[in-house]
Amino acid sequence: MENELKKIYSGSFVDAEFISSVLEENGIQFLIRNFQEESLVAGWAAGTIEGDATVYVFAKDYDQAMRILDEMPNARIEE
Repeated sequence: MENELKKIYSGSFVDAEFISSVLEENGIQFLIRNFQEESLVAGWAAGTIEGDATVYVFAKDYDQAMRILDEMPNARIEE
């Protein structure tokens, strides 16, 4: 399923933004879920900073994205 989204990263929003910029440079489409922002919009605040963002890519780009993340220090990779 090429349209299936797969999680490649979970962690801080700052790191997720950096990862997304690297993915964009490599022509990989992505989606970032920012749980802190989502909770504020919903009217409550998530109490954590660690794990507040998740990056997803399409299944067809998963292997390439994982290779890119493997080269990044301190990336918490989802398997």
